[in-house]
Amino acid sequence: MTSENFYAGKKILITGGLGFIGSTLAIRLLELGAQVTLLDGLIADLGANYFNIKSIKDRVEVVEAGLGDRPLVDPLVKGRELVFNIGMHSCHLKSMTDPLFDLQTNVLPQIQFLESLRFHNPQARVIYIGTRAQFGQALTIPITENTPPNPKDIYAASKQAVEWYHLLYQKICGLEVTSLRLGNTYGPRHQMRHAQYGVQNFLIRQALEDQEIKIFGDGSQKREMIYIDDIVSCLLLLGEKTQCVDQVYCVGSAESITFLELVEAIIRACGSGRYVHVPWPEDRKSIEVGDVVTDFSKLTAHTGWKPTTLLAEGLLKTADFYRKNRQYYW
Repeated sequence: MTSENFYAGKKILITGGLGFIGSTLAIRLLELGAQVTLLDGLIADLGANYFNIKSIKDRVEVVEAGLGDRPLVDPLVKGRELVFNIGMHSCHLKSMTDPLFDLQTNVLPQIQFLESLRFHNPQARVIYIGTRAQFGQALTIPITENTPPNPKDIYAASKQAVEWYHLLYQKICGLEVTSLRLGNTYGPRHQMRHAQYGVQNFLIRQALEDQEIKIFGDGSQKREMIYIDDIVSCLLLLGEKTQCVDQVYCVGSAESITFLELVEAIIRACGSGRYVHVPWPEDRKSIEVGDVVTDFSKLTAHTGWKPTTLLAEGLLKTADFYRKNRQYYW
């Protein structure tokens, strides 16, 4: 559990701060007394949404700029005690059809951002948000931190490269880096306009609209779904614990389910929707990673973190949020 006073007065920067994870993290940090600045490039079709911070808009600083905008970002990183670096796109399919977009959005700006830190805050504490996709089709089951990276798409490769850059800058200039390889996260404040970023969340929209959800193949592949509040509590612990510096962590869910079971749970939570089995499209089949089963015992041992939100509860909360606020997300 996060210490009650650790974040009080801390100067914190969140990249991608108007998005799903960044905004939810910002709300919790302000509750804990932190001074929070959000940096967001407002890239089209990603998750930036000012409604996400409606409840804190008068208490948080927002800077609209890309990570690579050095004239704006260089002074912004000065004096920040903690940086939660979330600001990257997460579309597997787009990375395969437009690799240069991936390079220009996920890699080059991150190097510029690391250079900003190198010259203006070289020993900052940085929590980098990686992805479970870095493991690709996992070479060991369950997945652990010792499972070799095995990206199946360009997005996953770029996330792995940027993790390595972060760990390298720790050696170059003394950044205190932790990387969390994040699994499928769901909950309020996620973008719902399309399925390119976070398809599991988009399934909730389809169910709420009583649409037919397509299940590729038999849907037997295992998945892990982690509720946003559990991820925020994890990030807060990683930022606090000095033992977590220079470490990479896997994160997992409280339950292991199949994709079919996930869709059935979404339909139950929404009270509408239906599904149909269809053949795998080639573009999806080429990047499918198979079963996802994670051993996150290292994370628990170092921080005490465990997920506490069961899928049924989290889906009910999520569906209720979008019923009330769909005009801001559809």
